[in-house]
Amino acid sequence: MNQKVYISEETKKDFMEKLKRDVEFLVQLKIMDYSLLLGIHDVQRGEQEEEEDIKEEEEDGEGEPGAPVGSYGTYPEGIGSYLNSHKPLEPGDFDPYIDVYATKSAENSLQKEVYFMGLIDILTQYDAKKKAAHAAKTVKHGAGAEISTVHPEQYAKRFLDFVTNIFA
Repeated sequence: MNQKVYISEETKKDFMEKLKRDVEFLVQLKIMDYSLLLGIHDVQRGEQEEEEDIKEEEEDGEGEPGAPVGSYGTYPEGIGSYLNSHKPLEPGDFDPYIDVYATKSAENSLQKEVYFMGLIDILTQYDAKKKAAHAAKTVKHGAGAEISTVHPEQYAKRFLDFVTNIFA
């Protein structure tokens, strides 16, 4: 993987601790073949696109006069609900209490990015079929070969080693 994830050491430590707990849970369930889904939001690009959209709306006369950009109509629940609501977030901002899967790039990183990370494909169990596939591949390719069908503990170690290497 050529793309690196630029997060602070503290954020990396927290993320890896959570990921290790999740992976340990999957090992207990004898789950394997899961993956890390990594979404990268380029904040600068998002800001440029938003500015272009606003410009287009203004040129087309679609923008409501007097309504600030990002404002909302009255909530169906009434004005009290509106007053207790949060203001819209700026591009690249997120609410960590809601977006627990998102994290900003480190302050000193070259690009301002938001990363969305999570485990996917967590439904493959290491059952008799997988054990047989592992045995057959070991006979065919040898015990030292890197085989995709491995025991959940071995898969977990390989997975965590890979994820550790995506961080800059």
